[in-house]
Amino acid sequence: MPSVGNSASTNAQITSFLRKVRLSTDDFNKKTKKKILVRAARPLVKAARTLAPKSTKPHYRYTSGSRIKYNPGNLRRSIKRILLNKSTDVFVGPQFAKQRVMEYGGPGQPTDAYYAAMVFGSAQRFNAKVLAPALAATSSTIISEVEKAGLAAIKNHANARGIKIT
Repeated sequence: MPSVGNSASTNAQITSFLRKVRLSTDDFNKKTKKKILVRAARPLVKAARTLAPKSTKPHYRYTSGSRIKYNPGNLRRSIKRILLNKSTDVFVGPQFAKQRVMEYGGPGQPTDAYYAAMVFGSAQRFNAKVLAPALAATSSTIISEVEKAGLAAIKNHANARGIKIT
């Protein structure tokens, strides 16, 4: 039968270990969560890009007397992971241009999803025709990526706290 001193020591060690485990899972901050979700969004972006239509000819938009050219494949290339500073979530969709140039969508050029609404009619139709099927096709891959990256992050945080996980 163990003595009271050993039991108290064992209880203290168990309590200390459980505290370290709790602290290691509490360490999940916004940066860690966003890093995991960015990595998991890669398959969705790839699938959505393959489902987006690609024109065979360039399109043009006219703004205050100047002509802006949109090369074929611009809409596909504009589908990206959209990161918002105040959100811990990662969004996938067509991203509008941050800079204004005379030609979009070519190799080495910026992209602009300006005419995505014209192609699909609305964001709901874009979601129904591109994002929802892409999500359905890649959901198992996304879940496994989140689980794998989450487990790796938990192990890193636990190792930083002195807990050895194999």
